[in-house]
Amino acid sequence: MSRSRQATWRHDPSTLVIALMAAVVLGLGSAAAFAEPRQGLPAEEAPGTFALPAVRAQPAHIDTLLIGGFARGTFRGALDVIASDLSEAEREMVGRHLDKIFQPVVEGALENGGRLKVAYERVRRPDGTTRSIQVLAAQAAVGGGLHTLFFYEHGDKPGYYDDIGQSLDPRAWAGPLSVMQVTSGFNMSRMHPILRRVLPHNGIDYAASYGTPVRATSDGSVSFAAVRGGYGNLVEVQHPNGYATRYAHLSRLAVREHQAVRQGDVIGYVGASGLATGPHLHYEVRRKGQPVDPALAMAYEQTTETVGYDLAWRNERRALARLLARTPTVIRRQ
Repeated sequence: MSRSRQATWRHDPSTLVIALMAAVVLGLGSAAAFAEPRQGLPAEEAPGTFALPAVRAQPAHIDTLLIGGFARGTFRGALDVIASDLSEAEREMVGRHLDKIFQPVVEGALENGGRLKVAYERVRRPDGTTRSIQVLAAQAAVGGGLHTLFFYEHGDKPGYYDDIGQSLDPRAWAGPLSVMQVTSGFNMSRMHPILRRVLPHNGIDYAASYGTPVRATSDGSVSFAAVRGGYGNLVEVQHPNGYATRYAHLSRLAVREHQAVRQGDVIGYVGASGLATGPHLHYEVRRKGQPVDPALAMAYEQTTETVGYDLAWRNERRALARLLARTPTVIRRQ
């Protein structure tokens, strides 16, 4: 099943470059080669001129194809079974694309068999060969799980998202400050500089001047933004992966409770509120309520962007889900 539309590519500027090079080879590449024709003489007869070939727009066919069925093995091998009418080159292109987008969620592809559905857009040249493809949505039912992926452009960033709007292109955690100079590390038996007794230091202290912007290290939702005991002005952010981060001793806050924040958003400013000997940032990472070393968390953990609450995403997902629902089910012997 497919739907088609016509698109016209703009003339490739490289045509002009080729024409210029041809003029030089033919000995017509002087500064006057593209001068205006002399008055009274047609362009083809005026000396010192070169007529460029007529520009002809090349039509391109854009189709949306729906394929699906039961198969086993690699995605490329599955396409040989359920889409054998496609050219070998096109099956290779679609297979490589599926390998890439399913890699974060499916191990071994359809190794033990499963159902595959794919909706993709292809651009074909005038001679009928496929120039490029873009998978719009895909679904793999394998190993007792159902994995559905959708292509979506969030702002100017295109990418693939799962059924609930979580990005499949996770990003590493960022640091809370642009320059991070550690003055006190994660230590479960540190002598507190003010209370003068041994207390666990559940985070990392970073040196920074008063008023330095403090940024969220990953996407999440603000669960606390107020004064809390020795922390002073504290911001706590809950993250979708089960982690929480704390930013303490702030001079002032830049967020409120229940506010959604993105990685890199300013959530407050460095200060010396609470039990602090001077301006610095106390940064904590907690997993299920238990403190973990922030240095390790930032080195190994990743954050996943979520667009599940965006109206545009919900509309796009609904349209692509309808497209997937129309895919045929091909069953062939392998």
